[in-house]
Amino acid sequence: MKAKEGIIELLNKILTAELTVINQYFIHSKMCENWGYERLHHKVRERSMAEMKD
Repeated sequence: MKAKEGIIELLNKILTAELTVINQYFIHSKMCENWGYERLHHKVRERSMAEMKD
């Protein structure tokens, strides 16, 4: 079975966007932790984990 032209490229772009979002949340979580914003660190980390599960 072959995908319609452009579908694979579109899916790759969507996957890239999703992985970028997860990475951004994780990095921001670590930055908050380093700056001493523990509550914010935990909230952003929770969001990162939720994105990974979706």
